[in-house]
Amino acid sequence: MNFFSNIKFLSHLTFNNVTEYFKESKPVKSDEITENSINWFGHATTVINLSNKIIITDPVFSSLLGYFKRTVKKPTYIKNLTVDYILLSHGHMDHLNFSSLRKLNKDSVIIVPKGYFRIAKLLGFKKVVLLHPGDVYEDDFVKITAYEADHDGRRFYLGHDNESISYLIERDHRRVFFAGDTALTNNFKDITCDVALMPVGCYKPDRFSYMHCTPKQSYEMFKMMNCPTMIPIHYKTFRISLENFEETEETLLSLNDDSIKIIDIGETYIF
Repeated sequence: MNFFSNIKFLSHLTFNNVTEYFKESKPVKSDEITENSINWFGHATTVINLSNKIIITDPVFSSLLGYFKRTVKKPTYIKNLTVDYILLSHGHMDHLNFSSLRKLNKDSVIIVPKGYFRIAKLLGFKKVVLLHPGDVYEDDFVKITAYEADHDGRRFYLGHDNESISYLIERDHRRVFFAGDTALTNNFKDITCDVALMPVGCYKPDRFSYMHCTPKQSYEMFKMMNCPTMIPIHYKTFRISLENFEETEETLLSLNDDSIKIIDIGETYIF
């Protein structure tokens, strides 16, 4: 990594985030979480209802992540949310947030990748399940299969690379795929699901491509699956890279495919 290009990137990123402190957070929707639906809370946090079992992905409820200010308000339903399953894809602070996990009910099943079992236990969760790529968790209500994402899962980029996981969630003949965070990969080829939650942000500068994907690459992975619906996530919430959110959405719209369902933060998609 070129030292001067990194300084330029960090300066630009810091400027973008400092300016957010002088802006009012944008309003969002706060739709009801209904049976067999997906609500996007923001970034990689989604609330999935499958036959009235509630699954939450990478819960981040904080208004601040370090100096990164949330650019939009938070859906209000989070105050009364009780969940059955928590899925953590990896350890980066925009996916694993300690204060948010502390707010969730500790009798939920929390599924974690390598490196985060003990942390989940220390946070008070009673049932912690560690999955590696290819592993399956199954109980009387859900089946959850772990896939390998092409992403560095370490929180601070020190030591051995922890795993980063994507999940296929199945219940009562419905299937939702949560990609988490990933670069372009063939690992999801031929996955069959009803909805794919796909990351489309954090792709500039270009060197981020070693562990993130552009909107077009996200769409390319989606088209490898057997899936009728892609919901873009992992954008519009925190400015953690240099692309602007309008550019991301314009790129998605330019693909001219009705399979891509662009929803607002706080909006519920029923399937």
